[in-house]
Amino acid sequence: MDPGLVVLALLCAGLTGAMVIMVVVVVRGQRQLSEDLAASREQVSALQRRLDAPARQLDDRPVQPGPDFEITTVSQRQAPGAALEVADQDTLAPPGGRAFASVAVGESLVTVFSFGYGVRRALSAENRNRIGFEMRREVRRARKQRRRELKEAKRTHRRADLDQDAA
Repeated sequence: MDPGLVVLALLCAGLTGAMVIMVVVVVRGQRQLSEDLAASREQVSALQRRLDAPARQLDDRPVQPGPDFEITTVSQRQAPGAALEVADQDTLAPPGGRAFASVAVGESLVTVFSFGYGVRRALSAENRNRIGFEMRREVRRARKQRRRELKEAKRTHRRADLDQDAA
């Protein structure tokens, strides 16, 4: 027999064996994954049964209707242990047109007057003078800083020229 054919046959046999081993490993992995999935599903169903048990017990209790609503006053101090006042239907009625307009306009006016007060205070003579003073001080500081930087740049330039001449 030709040695090339023998090598080729051995190579094919080796590849076939490797493929068989890979298929066996994949099948075993799939089987293990299937078993794990089944176990996980069983655990989930057991947990679901445990969680549903208290919910079923709560559903079986009779529901006792309570009062529809109870409005109490918070603004007035009451003695400890005093009975709370329950509002009657007249108190709970929605406000009429005039009352609603009064509330809406009142809140808007408070907002407008608050804004106006803040603007007047911001534009007062005292604040304008303070802002002007701070601006002048900042301009002077920046000017002095620029002069210092210019002097330092000139010194550095002169030193570089002297070093070049000496070399």
